[in-house]
Amino acid sequence: MELRRNPRITVTWRGFLKTNEGHLIPVRAQNVSESGLMMLCPQSLPVSKQFQMMLEVPCIDHSDAPPYKVPCRVSVLHSILSGDSFRIGVEFLELSSLHRDLIAAWVSLTNK
Repeated sequence: MELRRNPRITVTWRGFLKTNEGHLIPVRAQNVSESGLMMLCPQSLPVSKQFQMMLEVPCIDHSDAPPYKVPCRVSVLHSILSGDSFRIGVEFLELSSLHRDLIAAWVSLTNK
């Protein structure tokens, strides 16, 4: 039985984190829920640090349309070395209601 606050789904979505210096760090989301996501990142990130992020979320109807570019602000919950990258859990701090609904639709579609 899963005891998490929000159900999560497995995904393979691309994204980027923006550092305070303006550098972009490529990431790959591995699972997502309405409250946050777990991603693979080439470098460790400090816990509690906040980042601007852009996440590419596919269209819910699985069409060939380009993915939605979802801007959000996240806070790092944990950063764990896993092979040659880091598994980083983040929570969403800022996410538009439209994009929150898009992620919720993906989660509910997969959990049916």
